[in-house]
Amino acid sequence: MPRARRISRFLAAAIGVAAAVSLCLAAAGCGSSEQGGHPDQKRTLELAQSRFSAAAQALLAGDRAAFDASLSVDEGSAAGVRESLDEVFDTLSSLPWRTFSFAVTPADPAKGMFRVEGSGQLGATGPPDRLAVVRYLKLAGADGAAVLADETPQNVRRRYLMALHDPVALQRPGLIVLADRRARERAGEVLAAAIRGRQRLADLGVGTRETVLVTVYGSAEDVRDALGTDAATVRLRFFSHPSLRAADEDWSIYDVAVMGPWLRDIGSALDDTVTHELAHAYTVRWFDGIKDPSSILVEGIAEAAEGAPASQPLRDEVASGNQLWPLPESFSVADVWDGAEMEDVGLGYDLGASLVGYVVSRWGTGKLRQFVRAVAAAEPTEAGMDEALDGSLGVTWRRFYTGWRHYVLGGS
Repeated sequence: MPRARRISRFLAAAIGVAAAVSLCLAAAGCGSSEQGGHPDQKRTLELAQSRFSAAAQALLAGDRAAFDASLSVDEGSAAGVRESLDEVFDTLSSLPWRTFSFAVTPADPAKGMFRVEGSGQLGATGPPDRLAVVRYLKLAGADGAAVLADETPQNVRRRYLMALHDPVALQRPGLIVLADRRARERAGEVLAAAIRGRQRLADLGVGTRETVLVTVYGSAEDVRDALGTDAATVRLRFFSHPSLRAADEDWSIYDVAVMGPWLRDIGSALDDTVTHELAHAYTVRWFDGIKDPSSILVEGIAEAAEGAPASQPLRDEVASGNQLWPLPESFSVADVWDGAEMEDVGLGYDLGASLVGYVVSRWGTGKLRQFVRAVAAAEPTEAGMDEALDGSLGVTWRRFYTGWRHYVLGGS
């Protein structure tokens, strides 16, 4: 798969941040989050929490009648309120939730505006508080908690899982693939590629026991709606990103996203591309506690999982003394995409893959995680590498570098 169609984990993290920032701005536009002290407002909140709790149970059970009965709509409510609530049920009730709940908090108590956030655990995949929907609803009416209006900002209305249209879920051990029902065949192809990819990762020594969520989006617009990002389409085709959750902390496993229309032309490269992104999803935790881990190593792991041999451009680079990506200095690069030409980015990926391949061939898969953590945390100098490699592999940088050059140039 051409590397132009991949996205680094660093850009993916930025997407998650953009989504959170966008949501915060939308929430700010709806008013203060301070809860008012008026007894009627407190009573409305209590009633709303009770009714949305019942609605969540109805959604889990797939019971439309119970869902509608839980959430009354005032006779004088704005047009489209019931349709908006039904859209939430129609989109989310078909998904394999293990748990699901609605949290109701005041957004602008003086105006009777409340923020309703739906989240839960989707099947066996974490996190337990995956965000699914956010709505800003005006509540009051004769019974104190009827829905009068839906004033959700447009940039939040299709956020999270609400970007899916008539979703379907395919499940296998370690994998959940979500897609629009009309794209079920494409989702099946992605699932099959992911099953094969998990085995390739296991062969590289990457633990794959935990379940990963893969979402096949219908368009770039759907991706942008779901994640709240304005990233260029070229960077939204295949990528991994942090799970969007209610808690502030990142989950230890990333999600994978695929823009469905690009599957038409990908052909046999689908396996490599899905394996690459699954590698990011599973190994992001390898770099816990390391600020700005080396992109050469991050991408090298994913590239090595694809299994491609060292390229001729890489051999030329190594034979010439690493003019473009000098080592160990290049270990400090936080994103190989930053300001680089496409050919140079590809060379950076190949360089990282060759380092991973050399370690696995010489020391075995059991040393790989220790190696990348040590090098990623070290100063990108020969002295820093001496210390990192002595602790992880028991060699000096000079000995490692000489062996790696022979591995690349000699092909073994």
